[in-house]
Amino acid sequence: MKNKFLSIITSAAVAGSALVATSCADDLDLSNPDGYDAGNFWRTEANFTGNLVALMNQWRGFDNNTLFYTGEFRTDYYWPHSGTDGSGLRNTQWPLNAIDYTTPGLTNFGGYYGMISNCNTFLYYDEERGDVMSEQCREYLRGMIYGMRAYCYFQIHKLYGSGPLRIKPDVLLGNYDEVALQMPRATAEETLAQIKSDIDASLAHFNAAGNYSNSLYSGNRGHNFWTKAATEMLAGEVYLWSGKVSTLDHQADPADVAKAKTYFTNVLNNYGFSLMPTFDDAINGSKSANTEVIFATYYSETEATTNWFNYIMYDPTTGGSPNNFWSCVEKDGTTWSTTANRLTYWYDPVNNTKERNTFYNERMTGQQHQAVRNAYWYRFDQEDSRIKQFMPIYLIKPEEKEADLQYIPNFDFNDHILAGCYVWKYHGSMGTGGRMIGTNEMPYYRLAQVYLNLAEIANYEGNNSDVVRYINAIRERAYGSNWDVTKYGYTAGDFKANEIAILQESAKEFFQEGKRWWDLRRMTAVKGGQDSDHLIFRPEGCIGYGLTVGPNMYEVTANYDQLGTFTISTNTPVLDYATQKHLVLYPLDRTLLDGDKLLRQNPGYEAPKGQAWGE
Repeated sequence: MKNKFLSIITSAAVAGSALVATSCADDLDLSNPDGYDAGNFWRTEANFTGNLVALMNQWRGFDNNTLFYTGEFRTDYYWPHSGTDGSGLRNTQWPLNAIDYTTPGLTNFGGYYGMISNCNTFLYYDEERGDVMSEQCREYLRGMIYGMRAYCYFQIHKLYGSGPLRIKPDVLLGNYDEVALQMPRATAEETLAQIKSDIDASLAHFNAAGNYSNSLYSGNRGHNFWTKAATEMLAGEVYLWSGKVSTLDHQADPADVAKAKTYFTNVLNNYGFSLMPTFDDAINGSKSANTEVIFATYYSETEATTNWFNYIMYDPTTGGSPNNFWSCVEKDGTTWSTTANRLTYWYDPVNNTKERNTFYNERMTGQQHQAVRNAYWYRFDQEDSRIKQFMPIYLIKPEEKEADLQYIPNFDFNDHILAGCYVWKYHGSMGTGGRMIGTNEMPYYRLAQVYLNLAEIANYEGNNSDVVRYINAIRERAYGSNWDVTKYGYTAGDFKANEIAILQESAKEFFQEGKRWWDLRRMTAVKGGQDSDHLIFRPEGCIGYGLTVGPNMYEVTANYDQLGTFTISTNTPVLDYATQKHLVLYPLDRTLLDGDKLLRQNPGYEAPKGQAWGE
């Protein structure tokens, strides 16, 4: 059987040079018009810098979806049953964690070996022909490449525990034998060692580059390219993870937590980053003026029609939604009031007229695809500006429906059942068709993460004053003019209480940024405890944990006339340790196992005979 994994590596090695061909045509040596191969590239500094542009474009093309599905959609943010509009939701196997090696969710190690192959190709040509670049440029590009490769291997480590350590462009060097190219998985410890080695190399090369500057990378959106700060953020993540999470043969090393602190502190103090004045500014403000984003990918209007965040929302136009829900969104769509109108319409009681609410109309994307759990909405205080990521919709009661009310003055949120929330964290921009489209940057790293990671490290150290300081820095920005430290400020508790508070703050801050699954995997109710103490297996990790469930707090099914409901859970772990602990790692898919006899399956998954991990 043809090895799909190796085929991807082969095509990626070719694609790396092909991307340069289309990006840097003006710099090509065209003396041989038939010599359209990698050997005719990599001849100028512009070829090398252009290749990095191509690689960042490749990154943007695949990794955002992986970031969402693996870091976000598997968590209990999302409701995996029928949508409020009565539609069937898509991809519900993710929040249900219905994963095995026949339906693995991911294939081919998440696709990261394509990027790794292209990084290896770059390093090969840098070694062979890199003297065409200035020394500063060469060092800077090496810093980027080693950081990007470390990132890819870290994702493989988190997702699978380990994978084959391919650090040479074998196909480029003439090895086309699929059998000879087969390679067993490294151990988790070896994988982490490679990641840390690449991080060290990245930082060393960035340091050697001095004050190198390139207009391709540092223009108005310089954070859309990999930088030294991005490597330091990655380093902090890697060491915090390896310090707290045991994986396969790797045992968590507490000493790594202290190393993580060094990297995060460097990002906080040495690069000039600062929190934006408001939460909305951090997400939707001017890209060129954003002082908080450290690394993000960007989509222009012509590229933004299929971003995943366009589909993570309630659509109020499908089914009978307009006549079955109330909305407290004002006509301008930017503020809320205590007057509720029929959803998607605005009623003017003075003139007795009803008109379409353009706010909703402009942001509709079609059928509802995924739905956010109501429990998540209830995590927020009304004074917390981050609650404006959502536009709540409330069920119309039978007596209100029969009365054909157009609006309700003095609307009481607590007297109506929350049907769900329309998500509008990423505002995008107005497209040519009169609908908003997803032109937002997709943040990977922003400074708010540094604060909460440092709070987590301070908790590990037993430093409660820093736990409070870092959590309150995030809260103060979120509450803005409503901030009252005596009312909303955090008061430190014991290790578990602090860890839960940091987790819950992260959930509010980083919704749709691919963080929660990894927070649940890493954070723990017991310092240095067992695997079962990680919050992904604990009731304290439940999105509804700590909520007081009242009569209005429900997850609502599609059966509105009968008000069918499920009560919000406040103590259900994301995974059951006794039966689902293996799900913290993904299975290798059938194609990989059938095509490479040297690969071994992860523990807990059915596998062909002789291909289980450790055999």
